Amino acid sequence: MSEPTAAQLKDEGNELFRKQDYVGAIAKYTEAISLDDKNAVLYANRAACNHGLNRYLDAVDDAKMATKVDPGYAKGWSRLATSWDALTEWKRSAEAWQKALDALPKTNLSPAEQRQKDQYSASLDAAQTRGKIQEDPHLVRMQASDGKFPWQIATEMLPELRKAGPAKFSSSAWVISSAYEDFKKGVEFMNGMQTIPHAQAPGGVAYGGSLMGLAYLTNGLMRDERVFHIDQPDWITKYNQQVTFEATARQAWHSDGVEIIKEKAQKRLKERGWNDVRPALSVTVRAWIMRSMLESHMRNGPEVGIQFLKRAVDLLEWGQNIWKNVTRTDRGMIFQDTFLRSVRSMHLKMFMDAYVTDPGPNSKFPLEHLKEEAEDLLKEIEIASKNPSKEEADPGFVSSYCIYPAATAYSMIGFYHAQTALHSDEVLACLSYANAAKAYVQAAKTYPEDDEYHSLYLSCAMDCMRNAGVSIRDFNSVAVDLRAAVPKMMKIWAVSALQKGGRDDKIQANLRSADDTMKLVAEGKLKLEDPVPL
Repeated sequence: MSEPTAAQLKDEGNELFRKQDYVGAIAKYTEAISLDDKNAVLYANRAACNHGLNRYLDAVDDAKMATKVDPGYAKGWSRLATSWDALTEWKRSAEAWQKALDALPKTNLSPAEQRQKDQYSASLDAAQTRGKIQEDPHLVRMQASDGKFPWQIATEMLPELRKAGPAKFSSSAWVISSAYEDFKKGVEFMNGMQTIPHAQAPGGVAYGGSLMGLAYLTNGLMRDERVFHIDQPDWITKYNQQVTFEATARQAWHSDGVEIIKEKAQKRLKERGWNDVRPALSVTVRAWIMRSMLESHMRNGPEVGIQFLKRAVDLLEWGQNIWKNVTRTDRGMIFQDTFLRSVRSMHLKMFMDAYVTDPGPNSKFPLEHLKEEAEDLLKEIEIASKNPSKEEADPGFVSSYCIYPAATAYSMIGFYHAQTALHSDEVLACLSYANAAKAYVQAAKTYPEDDEYHSLYLSCAMDCMRNAGVSIRDFNSVAVDLRAAVPKMMKIWAVSALQKGGRDDKIQANLRSADDTMKLVAEGKLKLEDPVPL
């Protein structure tokens, strides 16, 4: 039996695409490309599949290949423009839409070409309009007048905590203070950048400064991303200068897809060695992490930010596998288990945020995937705990890279069950709420008692317990723990983004509910074995 041709595989891919079997279609188009890698249509079709799977960065890569193979292929440019639209890259989107228009005939257009022109023109206008709108960052603004920030209070607490020894190693003060020190150092390196007139540099300006800015910024975020804050008007400008400087100096891969980076990194490793490839990979991955944070925090776009974290996880897991016998000194810190674990934890949280933008059984961000990723992370942490590192580490490091990722995973499982309950029948909903409460309690107990997440997830557990119809006795038991935790939380986390978002109101509402319920028990109107009243 003869092997299928590229044309036959393309037809099979088209049929699968029509059925919205994007994964199957990608497989067919990929096989066709292996037989005919100069066919722009194949790349454009695969770009459409990746777009359908919300893999917008992969869609960009394929669309770029389509336009590279055939610069005159209008649909290739339209695929690229659509992908940039999804990533809210309006300037790049407008440029691609213009290229798509330029690729169409100037006169004697067919009806189909006229429809294309109308669509491309409307999309170009939309991209240009959005690009002109001054974006208002979606950061929760915390000002000095609100009170001391958590990292300031935590830093003041450190002498007392050090004096107390191991008994106080579990405090969240260790985590947020260490995160702040790293993040602050990264900002200091950014502010220390110098612009140097250079005739041959882009824009006539070159930059000089430290090559460690990205490392410290991302180390701070991976320790605790709540440390992310912008306290100067030119912060973004300074950051862009820093990342441009480091990417240029290290020859990082800023516009290539993951698969291309994998190929280029291995080739470059053979030619130049680890001292060249290690920092290039580090800057590439860390720039993705920063981009994901900026998208999520400033553009309120977790569905975009998650694309960059997914790329980081993909590249890190691949590197760990193929270079598993390479020393840490050679391959670098980014391929350490602790680094990957933290990025996976960040990915989980952003996946949850992305789900909130498109909730429900048919979400572009399936809950099952969130649960599976959380369970995988817990398994990995359990394995790591059986073989602890013998290297000395500060208490904040252990919490940031071991304890907090586990707590995040438990909270994601709680979120999965709570959301599943919303779309289940009464019996299954009750069971799902019970499972959610259990997971939230586990998450709360994993965090230090003085971390705001400890109190928040106890409160989330109480919400679920009420809907699950658990006994008043069990409900009140969690309320007692929550009441004891709140003063500890307020010592450090009185001012935070969660607090600005209504954290304390939700907690106090649950505590009042517990008080009211126990009052009815004291009056003999309810028994401890009765289900919590809704």
